[in-house]
Amino acid sequence: MTLSTSFAKAGLGLLGTADVADPLIPPTLATFASSCSSEDGAFGESVNLADPELWRKANSEWHRLALRSGLFSEVDPHFLVAVKGSDVDSIQWWWVRVKLLDEWDIVGAGAASRILGNGPCQPSFVMLSLDGGVILRCDVGQGFIDFSVVREPYRAQTLRRHGEWMAGSPRVDELTRAAIRRWLDSHG
Repeated sequence: MTLSTSFAKAGLGLLGTADVADPLIPPTLATFASSCSSEDGAFGESVNLADPELWRKANSEWHRLALRSGLFSEVDPHFLVAVKGSDVDSIQWWWVRVKLLDEWDIVGAGAASRILGNGPCQPSFVMLSLDGGVILRCDVGQGFIDFSVVREPYRAQTLRRHGEWMAGSPRVDELTRAAIRRWLDSHG
């Protein structure tokens, strides 16, 4: 299944890849949004996996948080989604631009397509607003689908400290380290 087809199943139109030279927070670092506290500008919601209306409630919660946080707006439903790189010479994980279509199913079909998760109602993804000012992270925890939002991630000390560590770690690939340094330097 192509990337475009996988996104279409979720109700997202694939528009292209974000420029790696842009000073965006790399997805590898953005995944730590779920480790941020309210002092970092973070907030979130959870949906119980045992809820009989899990699919509907989780999709609704994602949409509500996306609009409330400023990930996108009803008027301009464009945002970024993290995807794994397929090229050996490319960054391991980077952002693609997408548009939310009229019919969408992020938590069900999107997660089932493996582009936004590990199976139906098993979402796992990181999204970023086009300007880099909002992260929306989703994953399945112990008994819950957890949504974490961080506004102004460049102000989040948890992300900055972890980014500084990653930028100096030989265990992180050089392209990701360079992207982290660009992001940190652009918000010095």
